[in-house]
Amino acid sequence: MSLNSFFQYFVPKEKKFYPLYEKQATYIDKAAKLLRQMLLETDLKRLESLKKDIKACETGGDAVLDEFHSTLFSTVLTPFQREDVHELAELMDDFMDRIDDCGNIVFTRRFLDVDEDLTTMAENIMFASESLNNIISRLPYLSDTSKRKEINRLCQEIKTLEHDNDERYGSYIHKLFTQSYNLTEIIKRKDLVQVLEDATNSVKYISDKIRSIISKL
Repeated sequence: MSLNSFFQYFVPKEKKFYPLYEKQATYIDKAAKLLRQMLLETDLKRLESLKKDIKACETGGDAVLDEFHSTLFSTVLTPFQREDVHELAELMDDFMDRIDDCGNIVFTRRFLDVDEDLTTMAENIMFASESLNNIISRLPYLSDTSKRKEINRLCQEIKTLEHDNDERYGSYIHKLFTQSYNLTEIIKRKDLVQVLEDATNSVKYISDKIRSIISKL
């Protein structure tokens, strides 16, 4: 056996993690688009169908995470620090869970009209998911300076969207308690704006983690 073959035998195929991240990102992107549709939908049967589609994405994401854990446990070396490889997958799964939470709130609270602020928050989550998808597609090329710069730009896009949703969250809470909503509507709308805020924070945590990973390379 040659020296090169000897080393190749012991070096794991590190790229096998990237397709799993890409699967997670694809489920997230699809679910975020479905969530935006839910915020615009008024037909209850259609709402239920959209909610089930989001749940299917969440279930698919869970299966990918299980596959990710199995792969990680059987791999000695990883493309970047082992704890970061694991945490990134977990953070992406958390984001998917938060989107699923949003879909459940929209359906169970039976919103037949949703304020523009809430719709815009859902759109921001969708745009952030698109940016995340683009980031994940570039992860295998972190050695390329131009790709790293593009990832940083996309992370900044996510941060900007998260900041906009933070502002909308604060102003919406103020509006709930200063306008003439009845108690039931206040509770329902507070539940929804909170899960939208939680989902936005989740994708920001992912972009922060990716920036941290890049800074260590």
